[in-house]
Order: sequence, then C-alpha cells, then structure tokens
Amino acid sequence: MIKTELVPFRAAKLEKIRTARFLERPNRFLVRCELDGEIRDAFLPNPGRLWEILLPGTPLLLTEDGKSATRKTAYTVIAAKKGDIFILLHTHMTNDAAEWLLRRNKIPGLEGWKIVRREAPVGRSRFDFLLEKGSRKLLLEVKSCTLFGNQLALFPDAPSDRGRKHVEELASLASAERAGALLFVVQSARPAYFLPDFHTDPKFAESLYSHRDGIKLIPLGVSWSDEMKLADSPRLLQIPWEIYEQNSSCSGINFVISGDGDGGFAVSAEAAEDPSPWFKRVRKTGASSGFKVMPVRSAAAGIREINDKLAHMADGDEYESGARIYFFEQHPLKNPAFTEMLLFQRTDNLVDG
Repeated sequence: MIKTELVPFRAAKLEKIRTARFLERPNRFLVRCELDGEIRDAFLPNPGRLWEILLPGTPLLLTEDGKSATRKTAYTVIAAKKGDIFILLHTHMTNDAAEWLLRRNKIPGLEGWKIVRREAPVGRSRFDFLLEKGSRKLLLEVKSCTLFGNQLALFPDAPSDRGRKHVEELASLASAERAGALLFVVQSARPAYFLPDFHTDPKFAESLYSHRDGIKLIPLGVSWSDEMKLADSPRLLQIPWEIYEQNSSCSGINFVISGDGDGGFAVSAEAAEDPSPWFKRVRKTGASSGFKVMPVRSAAAGIREINDKLAHMADGDEYESGARIYFFEQHPLKNPAFTEMLLFQRTDNLVDG
C-alpha cells in the first residue's frame, strides 16, 4: 500500500491534459485557443487580468471535460507556461493544493493545525478552511497569486472588493480563541518577496497593511511540473513592508493607452502628478473604449528610461501636446516587451531600487 503522504498532488490527471496555444480572451471566463490545428473555446476559472501571462501564442494546459447542460465548452484551462515554468490558473485547484499541503504540515506557521472543514460558514461569511489545534480555532482564506516578477510577487492583479472584505472580516473575527490567516499561494517558487498590489488595488493594500498584526499572513511560493504535479517543498516569502511604506503613496507614473485597434493604439508614460495636456484631453473625452490607465506607484520609476524602452518597441512615435506618444499597431498588452516592462516597473524595480 502506498502511504497517502507520499502520493503527489496533481492539478489534473495526466491522461486528461491537452496542450493548446492561446489566441484571445473574449471575456473573463473564456479563452480562445488553437488545439490540434483547430480553434477551440475553453473555460477559464480565473477572474484575474493575467495580462503578463495570456499573450498570443502562450502554451496552455487544458483538460477535456465534455459539454453539459451547465457548460458550453468542452475544455477547461488548468495552467499556462511562461518561460520555463508552469503557472496554475485554475483558482479552485489552488484550494485543493492548499489542503494537500496542510494535511502534510508543509505550510510554515500552520504545522500541527488540523482541518475541521472546508467552506466554513461564519455569520454571513464563508471561509475556505476552519482549522483547529487543541482548543484553538483558525479561519483560513486562500488566495491564488499569479502576478510575479523574478523577485517580487503581488496580489491581486485586479481590484478586489471581495479580497478586501475577507481581510477586514478575518481581522474583526480574530480573538484569543479563534485566529485568522490569509494564505497567498504564489504560483512560482522563484520570487523571494510578496506584497499587496498597491499599484492596482490600493484599497486592498491599505487594508492588508493596517491589519498585518491582527491576522497571520503566509505568502507561499509553489512550483509545478509539466505534468501539473505540485512540488512538495514550497517556499515561504518575505513581506518587505518598508517597500510598501516607501512607494505606496508615490504619485509615480501612469501608462496611458488610447485606441480601439482600427487606427492602432497610442501609448504615453505620464508623470501622475503633472499629466500632459494630451492625457487630460484623452481622459476628458474618453477617447475610445480602449482608453486605459495603468499606474506605477514607485519612487524608482524614471520617465526617461521608460520612454527609451517604449521607443524601441513601438511602431512609431511623435511629440504631441506636451507628451511623447508611441504608436502600436496591436494592443500593447499583447506585446511581450511592453507587458514585461510594466511587470518589471511594478515588481522587481521596487526591490532593485
């Protein structure tokens, strides 16, 4: 008999895994991909933006589940490959992986805690796990983190009122007999640091910072094989609150994208505290459905350096209304060089700076 503690956790059965190529994302929960030379739609159980992952041509791992009365697609996205690593995208599987790690005492700070139940109701809320250790209880909420550079991971990658609500509820419910904890499962063991994403969701970041002493915060880096087998040696990440304190209130830089694709896209890097007349006009008119502002709250971000990088990746540029405008034929968020630059400015540059 094989001991259960020796059985590895897999996000999917090996025989069900299919490899596809990402094409586009029609909506939050649907991707279009190329599978065996045919265009297929697949269910994406992840509401995150995933800009730096879901680029055209990105390899995806799917499972074939078949259509039914409750679903229109026969396939489900399990993971994506970025560089040499596989990133779990199936958020519900993250909780299963967390349970596997909990039962084997693989989560630092939660050794010896036993699972009482999953989806534990408390008042009007429901938490992923209720744990116990002797006479003590602990409410545990699990979050899947897919946004990371080489050194720093961030959560969330999109504004999350639900995430902020969980932080505040855990803090309010914590007592001498019942503690609260947040487990951030970072889908890579490469980063050494973790922070709340104060660029994208400053309200969540402020809430987590305010309650950092009232609830246990556990950022845990995990890694996956090409067969979606979970490595059994996760990495505990550090939380460098000094980086948050130094940068979260910075006005920083805004990346501004305008355009709907018919005439291409215009991009500008703007000082948030002193935007150009071009940006003010775009913001006032709304420009198009493609108008988007992506802040980088960082004391280390420099407009000159960023403009140099934009000049090398853009299809053209000109100076207009006090701003250097860069033109892209395709959406910049489909350009690997642009998404990597944005990711670096929001993550590793904070550590290096």
